[in-house]
Amino acid sequence: MQKKITSRDIAKLAGVNQSTVSRALNPDTSWLISPRKREEIRGLCRKYGVMPSRAVKKYAFERTHRIAWMFGAMERDLNDMGRSAFFRQVCDILQSCGYILELIRLDYSPENQIRDVRRILKSGLADVYIVGAGMLHGQSLELLHKNTSRLILTLNEEMRRKPFPDHHWLSYFRYDNLAAHGEAFADLPPERRNKILYFGRQSPSSTIQMEKIRTLMRANGARRAELDSLLYRRDPQQCPMDLVCRLAADCLAGNLSRLEEHTTFWCGGLCAFPLYDLLRRQGRIPGRDFSIITNCACGKLLPQIEPEIHLICRNIDLEAEKLCEQVLRLIDDPQPSTVVFKSAFRPARYDLA
Repeated sequence: MQKKITSRDIAKLAGVNQSTVSRALNPDTSWLISPRKREEIRGLCRKYGVMPSRAVKKYAFERTHRIAWMFGAMERDLNDMGRSAFFRQVCDILQSCGYILELIRLDYSPENQIRDVRRILKSGLADVYIVGAGMLHGQSLELLHKNTSRLILTLNEEMRRKPFPDHHWLSYFRYDNLAAHGEAFADLPPERRNKILYFGRQSPSSTIQMEKIRTLMRANGARRAELDSLLYRRDPQQCPMDLVCRLAADCLAGNLSRLEEHTTFWCGGLCAFPLYDLLRRQGRIPGRDFSIITNCACGKLLPQIEPEIHLICRNIDLEAEKLCEQVLRLIDDPQPSTVVFKSAFRPARYDLA
């Protein structure tokens, strides 16, 4: 009669202790094992039909069927057309799977944000928590891990490295538009790569975007490369998004002579549309007389965008699907994961006939 394979035998085959096998099979502790060794142990268990013990199956995780998303600037995010449409998509997907999305507004000051995040995570009100990486600091992370392993940190396009590399239990959802920037620049005619006007609002994001463009100009060997900028002011906390186009148009009206010096315009978001309308009213033909590139959100809940503008496009429909897949996967198995959502380049379509 063939001897029954036990977890002790699996431990010998994998060259580990029996307690390591138990940790690898327990969703609440498997993050302690390296991914390579964890998969080796699980593969051996599947091969020999070794199942988790009853104690492991009944690990302490009572589902609330709630997903908590914490905001430091909720008013700004919900006033943004693309972001609000994205939240609606996430809400619809989670509801179809039997979960509720709860939006939680935090105190805007950094000190109070950290305090509020810790209080909410300790409350156990949700199965998964989504929070911006800037709302946490290293000193509180180990304490938070005692309360939940299901924590997703969101990273913007500029944060290419994990802010907490030593905390392996964290999951990340990161945005990346670097490749799309490169495609947009390469699509420009060679004669239009040497002189570009960046048009956007005064913000750290615009500064980072301009540095990306300078890097592309240098990497592509543009001779006598010149990046000019035209920036308008907007209070990120007080100005509603529906005033962006009006502020951008006022800025353009006072700088008409500078626009005449350029044929390539790289814009930050919605301000590309008043620029496009102004250039068309001046009689300039898109594709022949000028090119516009802008970062923009696209999706079925958003209006169609002018086809004669190059887009570095975030598809919020696909973005919502990827985030919800990560959330639901984390509920079933709290293995940390990193999802990278890449923007796509959508070239303009010109009708020059």
